[in-house]
Amino acid sequence: MTAPLFLQTPGLRRFATAVDTERQAQLAKFGDQKHPDGTGSPIQAVEADKARAGCQAAFARGEGTWMHVLVEEVFEALAEEDLVRLRAELVQVAAVAAAWIHDIDTRPHPMICAHCGEPIPTDTGLNTWRGPIPAPGQPDCVTPRYHLGVEYPECRKAGT
Repeated sequence: MTAPLFLQTPGLRRFATAVDTERQAQLAKFGDQKHPDGTGSPIQAVEADKARAGCQAAFARGEGTWMHVLVEEVFEALAEEDLVRLRAELVQVAAVAAAWIHDIDTRPHPMICAHCGEPIPTDTGLNTWRGPIPAPGQPDCVTPRYHLGVEYPECRKAGT
């Protein structure tokens, strides 16, 4: 029996649930897979250096993005041949992915009707209908929204 897992970092429980859901789907589809690492070549080391330099340059220009950070971490993992350091790099990849996903999940998202594509007024809570309840690990921001007002009968119908 395993002890309960207590996650304190904001958004990490949702991330872990989403990853677990995806892993269960992978296991159901492919079974438990075993592959060589395929990491640690000199070419991968050069690519890691380029990714690191590109990330640093982008942030120095004030243009750094999550893509730059994740690509740098992925290429650093690909360049690693030592298993202990490879595992540590892959944990960093997962942590950056978790941070990026948390950022997405906590951003204000536009209120756009999933049926007609038009903006939904947000001055009152009576104007929208939220679609199906999000799946485990999915944030509310991915739930489709629909016009609910009587002036939008097709949108209202699509949201049921």
